[in-house]
Amino acid sequence: MPRFSPTAFAISLAATALMAPSAQALPLTTAQILTQFNTVVLGNATSNSHTDGRTYVGGALTGGDYAQHASQTAASNYAGLTVKGSASGVKVNGLGAAIGGSLSNSTINTGTAVVLGAAANDTFNGKAYVAGGASGNFNGGKVSQPTDAMQSAIDAMDSTDFGSVLGGLSDSLRLLSSTGSSVSYSGNRAIFNAVAGADGIAVFDLSAIDDVLFGKSEFKFNLNGAKAVVLNTDIIHANISVNFLDGFAPNSGKSLLWNFYDATSLTINNQWGGSILATDAKFTNNQNIEGGVYVNTLNQRGEIHLNQFSATLPQGGANAQKTAHVPEPGSIMLLLAGLAAMTGMARRRVAVARAAGSRAY
Repeated sequence: MPRFSPTAFAISLAATALMAPSAQALPLTTAQILTQFNTVVLGNATSNSHTDGRTYVGGALTGGDYAQHASQTAASNYAGLTVKGSASGVKVNGLGAAIGGSLSNSTINTGTAVVLGAAANDTFNGKAYVAGGASGNFNGGKVSQPTDAMQSAIDAMDSTDFGSVLGGLSDSLRLLSSTGSSVSYSGNRAIFNAVAGADGIAVFDLSAIDDVLFGKSEFKFNLNGAKAVVLNTDIIHANISVNFLDGFAPNSGKSLLWNFYDATSLTINNQWGGSILATDAKFTNNQNIEGGVYVNTLNQRGEIHLNQFSATLPQGGANAQKTAHVPEPGSIMLLLAGLAAMTGMARRRVAVARAAGSRAY
């Protein structure tokens, strides 16, 4: 029978522990975020309108109506509405809610709700767990401990660094070279002529023309067979009032991704076609967005429709996806502690065996 050294034995056990399934939720990749979330806000958000799909807010949230089209929303461990801070005056129509702070004057119509702070004057029509003080209507029942579904939503809440992943995507996409796509003008009309690369993706570099471009009043798109379009712009401040011609806006969310990689303030005044990636921007929409919204802060005054960008990203965008699972610091410390303990045990066994051998002589 082969014999193992104490160190090899300890390393083997440590490796086995490292490969064991983790109870922690895995972080999402960029593609998963774009698919699972209709809206991601890294900071605070206010709303007097509704979002069709799933929403994540990294700060506090006031107002809004969420997950209106729950049956059309992609599956996820995340609730229909996830808020890391406190929320007030919200309504969730499907897929439940996970609130990291307090919740007040809100209604959770469908799905479970978990509130890690206090709850005041709320209505819960599904099962609810509230860690702090609670008042309101618990029509679906109040539980003393989170259910499995609630715990899954809690674990998901901290599993992904949305700012890092989406910021990495934006930085990666901005480095893509134009595929020869161009913009021409006819009076106040801007005409986008897409030229796709070998992967079927057309890339526009708008950095030299965006000040003029976003002053136009009409956009017309000729996709020319492109499966998807990435539009890179370095504009910092933009207040855009433009009409998408030929009914293009409602059907463009799956194919257009606008990368406002340098924007700090961005206002959209008319119905907008395509998803908006602006992770440093204070974003205001005064009309409907036909696609996903991924921004720093949000003042929502128009609807955000479930029309997710679903094309395969170009190589640069794919590289932004964080698919490698790196052990958390606590896991690493536990692993090292276990390794040290096993090594010590193995050494003591060797010492005992050697002492026994010495006594035999």
